[in-house]
Amino acid sequence: MLKFVIRRLLQLVPVLLILSILVFSLVHMVPGSPIDVLMGDGRDPVVEAALMARYGLDQPLPVQYWTWLTNLLRGDFGVSIYSREPILDMIMARFPNTLLLAFASAIVALAISLPAGIIAALYQNRLPDFGAMGIALAGISIPNFWFGILLVLFFSQYLGWLPSMGYVSPADDFGAAMRHLILPAITLGTAMAANLTRLIRAEVIEQLSQDYVRTARAKGLGERMIVGVHVLKNAMIPTVTIIGIQFGGLLEGAVLTEVIFAWPGIGRLAVDAVYERDYALIQGVVLIAAVVYVLVNLLVDISYRYLDPRVKLS
Repeated sequence: MLKFVIRRLLQLVPVLLILSILVFSLVHMVPGSPIDVLMGDGRDPVVEAALMARYGLDQPLPVQYWTWLTNLLRGDFGVSIYSREPILDMIMARFPNTLLLAFASAIVALAISLPAGIIAALYQNRLPDFGAMGIALAGISIPNFWFGILLVLFFSQYLGWLPSMGYVSPADDFGAAMRHLILPAITLGTAMAANLTRLIRAEVIEQLSQDYVRTARAKGLGERMIVGVHVLKNAMIPTVTIIGIQFGGLLEGAVLTEVIFAWPGIGRLAVDAVYERDYALIQGVVLIAAVVYVLVNLLVDISYRYLDPRVKLS
C-alpha cells in the first residue's frame, strides 16, 4: 500500500508540471492585462511601464513562467496584483468553504441516489423505476445555475424559509451556517445524484443476477440482508469511482453556484481573479484545485482495497 501511494504521488509531479504550463499559457492568452485593470481609463505610458517592470510582466513569457515556477517550488504562490495579499493565504481562507459545500453536496447526492437507484433496480421496468429514471433525466438536463435560481425564488422569496445568499461560519453559528448551506448544496448535489442514480440502478441489477445472490436466497437470507449488505457493497465499487471523479466536477460546478449564492469559496475567488486579470491568483486556484482532485482520486483507488479485498493495487 505504501509503495502504491508513493508511486502515485510521484506521478503527480509531471501532471502538475504540464498543468502549470497549460494554465500559464492560457491565462496569458486572455485579452487585456492586470495593468489595464489597475490603471483604469487613465493611460500614462511611464506609469504603465513602471508597473509592468514592477510585476515582471515586461519579461518574455518563458522567463515569467520560470520565475513563477521556482517561487512556487519554494512554497511562494506570489502576491495578488490587485489586492496585494499573499495568494496562498487568500486561497486557504476560501478553500475550506468550497470543501464544505462540496462535501455537503456529495451527501445530498448520496441521500437521493442510493435509495432511488436501489428502488429503481428492485422494481425494474415498473412505475418506481420509470419515476426514478425520469427524475434522474430531469436532473441531468436542468442546468445548475437555473435550478439554483428556482430554489432561491421558491424557498427564499416565496416561502421565506431559507436565506437566498451569503455565508455564516459553522464555528460562529452552526444553525445559521446550515441554513445558508442547504440551497447551494441541493443545487450541486442534485446534478451529481442524477448520474449516480442511473449508475447504482445498473450495478444493482447486474449484481442481482450473480450466483452469490442465488446462493444467499437458497440459504434463506432475507431480501433486505441480501440487497443491503451483499449487493450494495459490490455495487458501490464503480459508484465510488464516479463519486471521486464527480468530486472534481463539484469543485468546477461550484464556480457558478458560489456566484449565485454569494458563497465565499475558491470558485467565486477564481471569477473575481478572471475579471481582474490577476494571473498569479488564477494559476494558484487552478493548481490547488488540481492537487485536491488528484488526491481524491488516490483515496478512491485506496478505498477499492477495503471494498473488495480481491482488488490488488499496482
